[in-house]
Amino acid sequence: MTRVSTFQQSQTLIKEMMGSQYKLADAQRQVSTGHVAEYYKDIHMDVTNLAGAKSLLSRLEQYEANNGKIMNRLAQYDQALAGVERAGGDVLSAVMSTVNTASPQGLYSTIEGAFDTVLNFLNSKNTEGYLFGGSNSDMPPINLSSINDLIAAAEPPTDIFQNNDLKATVRIDENRTLEVGMVADEIGLEIMTSLQRLALWANGVVPGTAPVPVGPSNSFGSPLSQEDQDFLITEIASLESMLDNIAGFRGDNGLNQKTLDETMETLGLQVDQTKVFVSNIEDVDAAEAIANLTQRELALETSYSVLSAINRMSLLNFL
Repeated sequence: MTRVSTFQQSQTLIKEMMGSQYKLADAQRQVSTGHVAEYYKDIHMDVTNLAGAKSLLSRLEQYEANNGKIMNRLAQYDQALAGVERAGGDVLSAVMSTVNTASPQGLYSTIEGAFDTVLNFLNSKNTEGYLFGGSNSDMPPINLSSINDLIAAAEPPTDIFQNNDLKATVRIDENRTLEVGMVADEIGLEIMTSLQRLALWANGVVPGTAPVPVGPSNSFGSPLSQEDQDFLITEIASLESMLDNIAGFRGDNGLNQKTLDETMETLGLQVDQTKVFVSNIEDVDAAEAIANLTQRELALETSYSVLSAINRMSLLNFL
């Protein structure tokens, strides 16, 4: 005699159906969220690697953001240094022209214009404060308003600078720091000294800084006196030396720009690689997730069909 029982089969099929429902819900969640699991407990074997990778990714992205701001600052430094260099070059050209032609026409106006240019560039600021102030970013690094203030300052004019020597040093990646700060007295003392000497002589005063010229000053009268000629010839060498030093500062800043540019390129690659690593742990493959969803929908429908068929079965069918 054959025993026919549907209860145990029904219970087994119900469990299978509930399992299919859970798997379908999980597949739907994966498709909608794009993540392998909702909670770390469901990927506990990879939690340590995932947490470490996310921490690294956060730091790398922060370096990228910080370095972007630093690149802007370095570009502003280069612009300011280029302006100072052009102003110094204008003065040098005017002095050489005056010596060659023995005519001082336009010389003092060039000196005044160069002073205003240098003052504006070295007192330039961005959203973080004055660029050349060191850590004194809330006050202008050069405390002057006109060339007359420069004439009245000490010789050399060290007293006109309000910056300190604390240059900005930043961490640009996991392993390196870079000194990127520049300060006004380091950049501007030479050119301000040259401008002061020229302005003093133009006002009939013999400068007291070395090399002390032989007076008296003829205040760049026309025609130039021999003393004027000798003084200007001496200033040519000082101006050329000053321009070489400004070019050196620009070169150092350019090297920082190149270093930072290469670092940002490397950081970009590291960020992309870390994102891929994180994605491989917590993200699903979209095509695979959709295929799994389709399969689990079919499995659930099959469970419903089989369970329905079992529920319709009766011993009367065998009697």
